[in-house]
Amino acid sequence: MTKNFLQVARADFKRATKIFCRKRLKLGPVLLSFENDFLFIESGEITKVTRAEGEWHGRATFSAEILRALATVPPSQDPIPISYADGHLLVGSMTVMCQWTSVSKVLVQDLVNPGLVDMLALARTMPRHEIIGTALGRRTRGAVEKAERRIKNATRQLADLEVSESEIRTLVEARIATRLSTADH
Repeated sequence: MTKNFLQVARADFKRATKIFCRKRLKLGPVLLSFENDFLFIESGEITKVTRAEGEWHGRATFSAEILRALATVPPSQDPIPISYADGHLLVGSMTVMCQWTSVSKVLVQDLVNPGLVDMLALARTMPRHEIIGTALGRRTRGAVEKAERRIKNATRQLADLEVSESEIRTLVEARIATRLSTADH
């Protein structure tokens, strides 16, 4: 059984998450990953990095509102423990439901001719620091932008049918989650 447990100095956690307190900041799903002794926190166009210690074998995705809450009132422990088990992330004493994706570079290698959903799944599973400045990075950013345009367009077209943007986003998220779960097996 793999162990997914990290510790982050409280001061470092506060410094890294401070930007996420801004009320007008547009955030998206939060991706939490760990590599080479660094914890990566990504949401929207923002990536913050801080030192951490421990062992971590995946990527956790959870709600931006949870990140805002953690940034506004950080856990009181020092160091702050962060762990994952059975679909839940524990940050300090706060338990958060999340989607977990095993670290798998196989997903990249298996994508010979990726579709939009494949690229969105890839954008979720790989930290930005791994793909910024590469052709793959440009393709995933393009896929995210294309998906956003299509979601906005679908929202306008389905407004008369009282289908909300959040309902469309939920459908897209379900497709991405399905793709990620089939990639892990």
